Amino acid sequence: MDVPNDTRLFTIGEAVSQLQVTYPDISHSSLRFLQREGMVTPLRTVGGHRLYTRNDLERVRRIKRWQEHRLSLHEIRLRLEKLDALTSPSQIAQRFLDLAVQGDMDAATHVVLHADELGLPLARIFEEVLRPALVEMGDRWVAGSLTVAQEHEISELARYLVADLSNRHALPEPREPIVIATCVAEELHDLGLKMMGGVLRQRGARVHYLGANVSPPFLVESVHQRHPDIVLLSVSLADHLPALRDCLMAIQAAAPVSQRPMIVAGGRGVAHAADELEALGVHVVVDSTLDGAADTILTGWRGMA
Repeated sequence: MDVPNDTRLFTIGEAVSQLQVTYPDISHSSLRFLQREGMVTPLRTVGGHRLYTRNDLERVRRIKRWQEHRLSLHEIRLRLEKLDALTSPSQIAQRFLDLAVQGDMDAATHVVLHADELGLPLARIFEEVLRPALVEMGDRWVAGSLTVAQEHEISELARYLVADLSNRHALPEPREPIVIATCVAEELHDLGLKMMGGVLRQRGARVHYLGANVSPPFLVESVHQRHPDIVLLSVSLADHLPALRDCLMAIQAAAPVSQRPMIVAGGRGVAHAADELEALGVHVVVDSTLDGAADTILTGWRGMA
């Protein structure tokens, strides 16, 4: 069994628990059936026990969505074959960026949506297609090979795609948890948070997205209106940690302990302050992947419920 050190592996019981959050009818037998049909291939321990990766779990979710659309097993198998033959996400990212730089936004959009239609998982489209394309776009802009206008246009296209894909993958009847997702005051980098919201919506969460640069009084207003289970605060710069503390104090002052939501902080800016924030009652999420972060957030919330 050869997997990267940072790959999270799930036993069949853990896999079923994760999948039942959005598909309660999934069982051990369901996963064994998909394996017998050649649709999912888990790893095996030396002792023969099945181990599933996050990509395996997302593959099962994709199969369930196709079943909801009344596709037959044969049709699903054909789609999975096309997905497995799909070019690498890095090549899709490069093609998307090249077309967008040329100004062919329709073709760039089609490249991403086609990958989604073939079954490339939502989190991987965000992390392995759009995010690296935007990083390279920024590098080109710094190098002077892209204009400010191009940078703005491509960024807005990426924002549109994140919103569109999030809507496509959101459960039609979201249940729980109720999540408020927001950037703290002065924090303008919100696309990563928007991606996180999309992945949580795919898992069944009801997400109220407030966006960038939200001051504590407006956050408290939303807490009173929405009665969230979770407040997700995004901080990309350590300079904005005081604003995060302001949000924390405002929420704590606005509600008694028994009614306070779980407060989660994520983003590059929180990594070096994790111990301090956790001492204040904040759940710090530093997972390197969106699926990993979603697992951490939802597992933490279920543990508090």
